[in-house]
Amino acid sequence: MAVPAIAAAVPAAMYVGSKLAIPRDAKLAKGLVNAKLGYRSYEKNDTINIAYRFEETCKKHPNREALVFEGRSYTFQEIQRESNKFGNWLLSKGVKRGEIVSLFMQNKPEFLFCWLGINKIGATGAFINTNLAGKPLTHSLRTATASVLIMDAELPIPISNVLDEVLEMGYTIYSYGGPQQHDFATPIDLSQVSDLALPRSLRKKTTANDIAMLIYTSGTTGLPKAGRFSHARANVAAHFWTSFYHFNENDRLYIALPLYHSAGAVLGICVAWVTGATVVLARKFSTSSFWDECRSNKVTVIQYIGEICRYLLNAPPSPLDKTHTIRMAHGNGMRPDVWNRFRDRFGIPLIGEWYASTEGTGILTNYNTGPNGAGAIGYRGTLARTVDKGLKIARFDIQTEELIRDKNGRCIECAADEPGELLTIIDSSDPTRAFQGYHKNASANSKKVVTDAFKVGDQYFRTGDILRRDADGYFYFGDRVGDTFRWKSENVSTAEVSEVLSTYPDCIEVNVYGVQIPGHDGRAGMAAIVSKETMNWDDFAKFALKNLPKYSVPIFIRKVPEMEITGTFKQRKVELVNEGMDPTKIKDEMLWLDGHSYKPFKSAEHGRVVSGKAKL
Repeated sequence: MAVPAIAAAVPAAMYVGSKLAIPRDAKLAKGLVNAKLGYRSYEKNDTINIAYRFEETCKKHPNREALVFEGRSYTFQEIQRESNKFGNWLLSKGVKRGEIVSLFMQNKPEFLFCWLGINKIGATGAFINTNLAGKPLTHSLRTATASVLIMDAELPIPISNVLDEVLEMGYTIYSYGGPQQHDFATPIDLSQVSDLALPRSLRKKTTANDIAMLIYTSGTTGLPKAGRFSHARANVAAHFWTSFYHFNENDRLYIALPLYHSAGAVLGICVAWVTGATVVLARKFSTSSFWDECRSNKVTVIQYIGEICRYLLNAPPSPLDKTHTIRMAHGNGMRPDVWNRFRDRFGIPLIGEWYASTEGTGILTNYNTGPNGAGAIGYRGTLARTVDKGLKIARFDIQTEELIRDKNGRCIECAADEPGELLTIIDSSDPTRAFQGYHKNASANSKKVVTDAFKVGDQYFRTGDILRRDADGYFYFGDRVGDTFRWKSENVSTAEVSEVLSTYPDCIEVNVYGVQIPGHDGRAGMAAIVSKETMNWDDFAKFALKNLPKYSVPIFIRKVPEMEITGTFKQRKVELVNEGMDPTKIKDEMLWLDGHSYKPFKSAEHGRVVSGKAKL
């Protein structure tokens, strides 16, 4: 080819590559290939158990700083010894390979000692949410089907309050991680326990289906379900994140997310085990101490989930906002109205938003360094969508909450910018796409699987999330199935309404949901709002009416002092929906949209609404 022809071809090739997003798709493919190759090598060497990743790094760098917690530093070798002790202690108590050990512990080094010790003997840890109490707690413990409960010595009250029921389940309760003594729990003393390495035979022939941990759903819509997280999936996830987001041994990861959740455990801790990075662990998230801890520990990567970034953004500005060494914030759930403001204020160059679920079979990622794609939960270019057809957005009926099928009984894939439910393919031969399901919950498992979706014999995982993909390949979160509702014959996305209302200057936090009104079809919009003292509700009503379709403007406002959230910083809706707009059930002050302004909503107005005399 002549030189002029080559010169002319280069811009054309660059244009085509840009339009097809080939470089971005190639980056995704590279990450997936590296993850699968890494996993295949573990299969070949019989080292699938995730504890091997820690031990391999420990062997290479025994004296490297592995963990920093509340001012104390731990090397990989120190964690190795303590976890060996815990594993040997478990064996002395008769715990065997394949059994489950319930772990009720807040973020602290002892959590890692327990986790590694459990996996090193081939057992499975059931990571119980430490924010639970009462029925959700006993349900989670019962679901684990374990007989040993390791309780944080600093968290006795939730267990003591349901002690009789826990003992009836057959649990033996031990306390660990503090000097506190409790008469219903035997303290664990490892001072005389051997720190010798545990026999590799205990982990021999670990398979792709063997479970490393039970990680519970957040319980936003009901009682928590125990997701089965396999060793294979933990390995693949940690390797993919390492490759895609360029983690390395020089990184210092700040984890303030709870370790009982997969985000902190797998995409934080396991990534550090694979790379040799240092984890700076916080006992819990704190807006006031977040940046000070990041600065003092020279953190390079932070994790977020749910509303964490909004809480950080709502804090008063500081001249030190951009004084840090952070190269990336990665996580899931950063709202579009927060995204650019968070990046601009704190000067973090890379936002690594991702979409995944503990029990799901697919992922989306957004490697975002600028305004293009801000707010998207993932990206797949033309090439990626052509080669990999494992993620599809399917048409969905909001009222019946069922997938829409064509005349041949097949699901219908949505066009660009058409919202629908995200389905991800199930393939038992691929560790990234095998559906392990929920532990001892066949009913919940069956509800999550749709068969013969696009062809006879196929299986897809129902994510329960409404998404849309734009023409450029960016995926945007719409709502959870069941949250979107119909009013005035129109579909109302609670997430989209929340996003708009949250931009009002005096709104601190917004949670939108639909409530039933006797005698009215559909559900009327209601918003629980945390506001500043300067909030003018008449001006807020004008803002809502100007920036939202009239049918999606909340009819009712519930003024709340703070928003109730799950342990993973997701807003809870179920209690709000159950209480509806009934003033006899609600102690908070309520307002209702009377024409173009919000007015106090009390018993008299409630009677007018229920009787149909009020114009809604």
